Amino acid sequence: AVPDKPTADKAAPGAPPENAPVSNDPVKETDAYPKSMGFRVNTANVDKVKFPRHEVAQKCSGCQLFSGKAGEPLGTCSFFKRPVPVDGWCRNFKPQKAA
Repeated sequence: AVPDKPTADKAAPGAPPENAPVSNDPVKETDAYPKSMGFRVNTANVDKVKFPRHEVAQKCSGCQLFSGKAGEPLGTCSFFKRPVPVDGWCRNFKPQKAA
């Protein structure tokens, strides 16, 4: 038998698949993939040894991948495809561009 060849449509190892179902359940620190991304529900609790470039000012609400309504405690993360807290953080943080 010939082994399956990798194809361009396969996601990077460890990344959620492109067609991952959208869930309404908020991301938890104990979820396997978010945990591997250093996800914390509160940016103040990020491991400074593992993530030395992290700054407390970096929050999900200030990330390009976040979309949410002002005043709401949660918004949707296009990376995890699930709700995340406004004060959360993961190593995939990308600062929003100035308007």
